[in-house]
Amino acid sequence: MRVFIASGEVSGDLAGAGLAMTLRQRSPDLEVFGIGGARMRECGVEIDYPTNHLGRVGVSEAVTALPSLWKAFRRVRARVRSMPPDVAVLIGNDVFSVLLARWFRARKIPTVSYFPPQVWIWGAFAGTIVRSFDHVLSCFPQEQMVYQRAGSRNGAAVTFVGHYLADQVRWRMPDDIAAARRGYGLEMGQRIVCLMPGSRPQEIKSLAPALFAAACELAAWDKELRFLVPIAEPRYRLAVAAETERRSLGGRVLMAEISLDALRASDLVLMSSGTASLEAALLGVPMVVAYRVSAVTQLAVKTAIRLGLMAEDTVALPNLILGREVVPELKQGEVTAANIAGEARSMLDSGKRRRQMSISLEEISSRIKGPQSFELVADAVLALAARGTFCMAEKPERNPTAGRDLEPGGRLQRPSDGRSFEPRSSAGQGS
Repeated sequence: MRVFIASGEVSGDLAGAGLAMTLRQRSPDLEVFGIGGARMRECGVEIDYPTNHLGRVGVSEAVTALPSLWKAFRRVRARVRSMPPDVAVLIGNDVFSVLLARWFRARKIPTVSYFPPQVWIWGAFAGTIVRSFDHVLSCFPQEQMVYQRAGSRNGAAVTFVGHYLADQVRWRMPDDIAAARRGYGLEMGQRIVCLMPGSRPQEIKSLAPALFAAACELAAWDKELRFLVPIAEPRYRLAVAAETERRSLGGRVLMAEISLDALRASDLVLMSSGTASLEAALLGVPMVVAYRVSAVTQLAVKTAIRLGLMAEDTVALPNLILGREVVPELKQGEVTAANIAGEARSMLDSGKRRRQMSISLEEISSRIKGPQSFELVADAVLALAARGTFCMAEKPERNPTAGRDLEPGGRLQRPSDGRSFEPRSSAGQGS
């Protein structure tokens, strides 16, 4: 059996790696190939084209990735035509994945959307999205509701599998904080701030200067304050080192290889929006989220909100999941060193404020947790591959959820023990 997996950025590479490992544990002879990054390659995926550098947020920003996306598609096309997979799993990478799915399905190759296009951006197009895939695997509660509703109108399968991070990341305890700090040679009495400008090239370029400038203000405010900076990709190390040196922060900044360890050790994290904010939330680390996109993208967002295509401009993933503002968001012109440092000082000076945020963040794990998320995804992928080609455009009367491994209503039954997973109620929740 052959499985194709495609991801387009660091977070997708991590998800693809976890899925590939699970699939290969199930079936050691399974052939897995596709496009992605180093983590997928380490887990046995034959990478035809590296794509971790392709992640973008925004409209005009995405244009810069088009030449590389075209190269990626050409590699996919050549490989698939000579050696078609039994199933294709497309992770994130919203518009590209939808177009690629339609290309696969035109060739009678079943497709799975894992981390489908984000509903808070693409919710108005949910019907078009679900029709592009044979099975949509949703990771967030509101996402499940929107895609399930759209899928029920055209026979598409939508299953809530939860987020794999909820299986892997547990709430930090005092002993965890102490152990993480010892690993960096830091004391419990010190105040530690984690700086995470993002894993996408545009985020590093737009947010790193403001975050490091804020770090300078905080360093002057507290002479004992130290900073941890996880490096999402090795190629960013030189840029971070140069920024640190330029700000004369060399003696106050430690680079970290593992983001979770850096977060565990920190009192506060100043960060971009995205998957890392979910890691922080699951650990219970207070945070301030910064978000900056081009003027063209910002105009597109405002227009979409006015037209009713988007409900709001909330950007922090914890706030979207909880359906209310728990984490402070600084957006566009608000992303200044003074504003970031001001929020950080307020948080660091107020243990009560940090505790209140942590209490609110405790809700997130239960909302996004599925029993063994990667196992559920692997069940769905292997079940679809085993059933063979299915094109909903040709057979709309067939119910794709009524298979040996799938139950009606979006529940997925584990063949090993017979347990099933029921999507949770998600009233008032974002994704």
